[in-house]
Amino acid sequence: MATQTSTETQSVSLKIKGKVADLDKHVNLSKFSKDVPKADYDRAVDLIKSRLDNMSLVAARLSLTLGPNHPPLLIDARPNPATLSFITGELPEDLDAQVYITAIMIKRFVDGLMDARYALNWGHIFLLTGPTRVGVKFVDALTPFNAVHPKLDRLDLKDLPKPTEDIEQVKRDLDVWGYGFVKNALTPEEVRVLRKRLMDQAKGEADAGIGFFDGGEKKPNQRVWCLPNKGKEFIDLLENNKTIKDMVPDFLGDDAILFSYTANIARPGNTPMHMHTDQITIQPPIRSVAVGMNLMYFLEDVTPENGGTLVMPGSHKGNWAPDDPYDPVDTVAAAGPAGTCMVFESRLWHATGANKMPADSGSERPVILVFFTRPWMRQQENYSLSVKEDVLAKCSDKVKGYMGFKTSGSIGGVQTKKKDGEIVRRPKEDEYIGVMGVGSSRY
Repeated sequence: MATQTSTETQSVSLKIKGKVADLDKHVNLSKFSKDVPKADYDRAVDLIKSRLDNMSLVAARLSLTLGPNHPPLLIDARPNPATLSFITGELPEDLDAQVYITAIMIKRFVDGLMDARYALNWGHIFLLTGPTRVGVKFVDALTPFNAVHPKLDRLDLKDLPKPTEDIEQVKRDLDVWGYGFVKNALTPEEVRVLRKRLMDQAKGEADAGIGFFDGGEKKPNQRVWCLPNKGKEFIDLLENNKTIKDMVPDFLGDDAILFSYTANIARPGNTPMHMHTDQITIQPPIRSVAVGMNLMYFLEDVTPENGGTLVMPGSHKGNWAPDDPYDPVDTVAAAGPAGTCMVFESRLWHATGANKMPADSGSERPVILVFFTRPWMRQQENYSLSVKEDVLAKCSDKVKGYMGFKTSGSIGGVQTKKKDGEIVRRPKEDEYIGVMGVGSSRY
């Protein structure tokens, strides 16, 4: 996963030499070039010293730069407890990794305000050289989470979920493994109609120069966002699909809303996505409760060879987390015939798999992702702004509720408090309640 990118700044030149997690360009390198107040640096050093006896799992010798105007730290976590010293000259040649973290983030990690894997993906940890695992486990040692890598050898793999029409079995699989498969969740005709509309839409967006591509440096995969705007077929799925009715209310209650409604087309030449959970955006992290449920509809037979989603079975309960989210070890690939719906809860560690089919095979693995969350979660897609007026006008109250146009308790009102379960709408221009009564009171 090495790149040849280099970034020049006024204070420091960072050239990426090793395996780093910035293929999605999330890292804002300029923040690592800004001078750090001495008080912030000293506090960060003291906090790291207080955690040296918790670093046995780091098992590496690394340099840590907290700011360009202060000496890097040399942390040797091979002995227990680890040792810390200051580097005043050239960096040692035998380092396992060179890590950059801004000083202010050290306290946030120690206070448990952010998980290491989220921090890595969004550029709060930067590895100049060395394996991603070193940076992740170093931050793990600072936090109170005590994350443990979920090894496959702790499981009896013959009991893993398989596609079934028995909804109660799917619910049991969801509880035990974090995921399950509903067989024949879509009819062959529904698969055909949805696939046709999706692939036409994907080509149209690509031809218009507005397609969204990812899946590694070559970016062969394509995502299609905000499906409610992309065809009545996608609204019909929300309105009529039995799997949504069977699974979502039982798991999330009657007021679940759409966090996102998208599609993902995995193509040959991609690389696996980083391992993540669908509630990793919640920081500080919550592992005690699932806030969401994702329904992945297979529009093609899905296999380990064509990009089946990688999962860490049973990783949804407890402090499980991969040591290196960019190394898909200890995973299994989801598989099932077209029409299957993979149902998984939001704490499960998973990732888009690699489509290993030949480049000239024409292989594509299209899936639709319908991600529901509890009503108090902020949505990834802001449907109140993004859904077209003519689309919204044709939606039933049920679908409007999914998009967030229904109140839940005290949440979701428009300009004033509404009754629980009331469908709301955008005010018309003459309905907004603005400034009134200026100068009319006795005050």
